Amino acid sequence: MQKYCCLIICILGFSHAIFAQTQGIEENSYEVYLSKQKELNQSLSTFFYGNFFKMYSSNEEEFISIIDSLKNGYIDLLEKFENDNPDFNESIILKESKEIQYSFDKLLLEYPYYHERFTGQKIAINKRLESNYSDFNNPELLCIETYVEYLKAFLYMQSNIELQKEKYKGFDNQQLNATLNLIDNYFSNQEVVDYFKYYYLNHHIDNFGIKNIENLYENFIISCKDTSYVNKIQEFYTEELNGRKNHLIKTYKTVDNYSLDIHLFLPENVNLQGKSPVIVYFSGGSWSEGKPDWNFYACQSYAKKGWIGVTVEYRLADRHGTLPFEAVMDAKSAIRWLRENADEYNIDPDKIIASGNSAGGHLVLATALVENWNEKTDNLNFSCVPNVLLVNSGVYDLTDEDSWIRAGLKRRNQDENLVNEISPNYLAPRKLPPTLLIHGTNDRNVDFSTAEEFVDKMKIQGNDIVFKPLEGAGHFIWWGQYGKQVAEIRENYLKGIGYE
Repeated sequence: MQKYCCLIICILGFSHAIFAQTQGIEENSYEVYLSKQKELNQSLSTFFYGNFFKMYSSNEEEFISIIDSLKNGYIDLLEKFENDNPDFNESIILKESKEIQYSFDKLLLEYPYYHERFTGQKIAINKRLESNYSDFNNPELLCIETYVEYLKAFLYMQSNIELQKEKYKGFDNQQLNATLNLIDNYFSNQEVVDYFKYYYLNHHIDNFGIKNIENLYENFIISCKDTSYVNKIQEFYTEELNGRKNHLIKTYKTVDNYSLDIHLFLPENVNLQGKSPVIVYFSGGSWSEGKPDWNFYACQSYAKKGWIGVTVEYRLADRHGTLPFEAVMDAKSAIRWLRENADEYNIDPDKIIASGNSAGGHLVLATALVENWNEKTDNLNFSCVPNVLLVNSGVYDLTDEDSWIRAGLKRRNQDENLVNEISPNYLAPRKLPPTLLIHGTNDRNVDFSTAEEFVDKMKIQGNDIVFKPLEGAGHFIWWGQYGKQVAEIRENYLKGIGYE
């Protein structure tokens, strides 16, 4: 909810900053304009914060009426500014008009998605948005951020429809493949095509990695006419490729045509005194994105001090078309694989530490708490419960009534309440291994109260849980201003329980 109103406010504010830089002679009238626009922004923000669910649950006619009314306030303000300043640069006025148009058209574009998610009722994209097609191949509009964001939203909506086709089932990198196909369908201008293919390929490498994108990468290098894009993608791809060298990559499970990797960073000096402790990382990313590569540096650091650093690839919504249930099964399979192969890699099966941020933290908890979701091919003689749990900004409740997980269960014709079976706060308390939970009190992604609720429930059962609230911290506590503090808390905790 928050990101949509903030997007409009931030972009419109940014574009009007251009006014000040380009038209110094209009400074006084521009200041008045900014003041009035700020009032509109505040009203818009307040309205959307309080009525997002109600808005997108309303019927289409009512929704459009509200959006048009909000939009007209910005149009009227721009027209007044233009009338009061007839000599003002027309290209800037045109740009501002497009900014407003695509900010609000994006809300209309997303209405069918959220309306179905909130009400279960399917509705087609409003036909009046088809008039925007005439702008799709205009490269001059690529400098308008709201236009670009509108097209990204358009491609996302269309890709969700595209992914319902049978040909994508069991296909890796589903969202990327579908989107690149749609770019070829909807855009013909080379500059526009290059721009969006570069954006999506770069975004995918950044957030999912390079596994199984060789053909897409090579096709881009051949077809893209913008050498700067080509050079950037080549550099990024090569960097990622090099990062996958100098450590072991093994397949820990093959399921639904996917071969899932486990990355092992073995100690530089083999521990001749005995087997090595293991720290295994599960990346975050809302069970939708993420890659093992994010944890390579941490794994290397542990390998240097004689541990085995491990990071796990698991199934993701945007890459494999899955729900968190599959990710839970993958996490449990990975821990079992480590114990099953302990002798081969000199692993101490009684010293396996599982660590995760956000959704990765949820998977850490799931390995110890979730009983029902196991892969059929797993050897259940090996425990999936780690010996220590480290959770940063973990997710404890996945049961939101309007969540994409429930919507996904509906599409599968499954009971929506199945989500309770992988939600830590809905699971029966049981004996946990030593557990460290760190959570920011100002976390806007995962409410702090859900972490408190989990701790209270588990402590009643006598669980050995250390809970470290970070006063004022937000969600991404593992880097930035809180990164060092979090690292020290974790290091001291491990030393305190005998892991040097």
